[in-house]
Amino acid sequence: MLTRRDAFPTPIWQRDVEDSESLNPILLKTILTAKSNDPVGIKISNVLGWHSAKTLHQQPTLKPLLEVIGQSVLAITQEQAWNLNKVRPALNACWAMVSQKYAYSSLHNHPNAILSGVYYVQTPENCGDLYFHDPRDGSQILMPPLLKQTAWTMGKLRTVPQAGRLILFPSWLWHAVEPNLSDELRISVSFNIGVA
Repeated sequence: MLTRRDAFPTPIWQRDVEDSESLNPILLKTILTAKSNDPVGIKISNVLGWHSAKTLHQQPTLKPLLEVIGQSVLAITQEQAWNLNKVRPALNACWAMVSQKYAYSSLHNHPNAILSGVYYVQTPENCGDLYFHDPRDGSQILMPPLLKQTAWTMGKLRTVPQAGRLILFPSWLWHAVEPNLSDELRISVSFNIGVA
């Protein structure tokens, strides 16, 4: 009898945040104020779009979102069997992204972190999908004809952004965001989790 043993899985977690309808206008105001105060921002993986300083978590208005992130990270540490007697997850960076038409994020990962994530504040239709690349080097070198894509054969996983949705993933996982083809802004909050 043929049995299968899965090895080296790559988890991507998703959570739709309760009460995001009241949270998002507050976050939107905080982010647009930060952008007004620092219109240049910083450049990392963002192309055309605005990237805030990585200290957004110091804003008091982010507290409700940070609580949800903390709860989600704790659930992940339990699922992944972290020894919390020896190591603790700690938020070490948080920033906003404001992407106008044609803005995108190039392929990147997040060094010096163990988990990363994004929370969507404003997501007009066609504002650009988040996609993750298969981390297995060489997995797509020779692909037979397929009847359908599966988790074992896809080269990348697309996620359509949705306001109120939180996505977490291992920081080493390569990812990018497609261009915003909407006339409205795509606005999100991203973060890194390290260990203390």
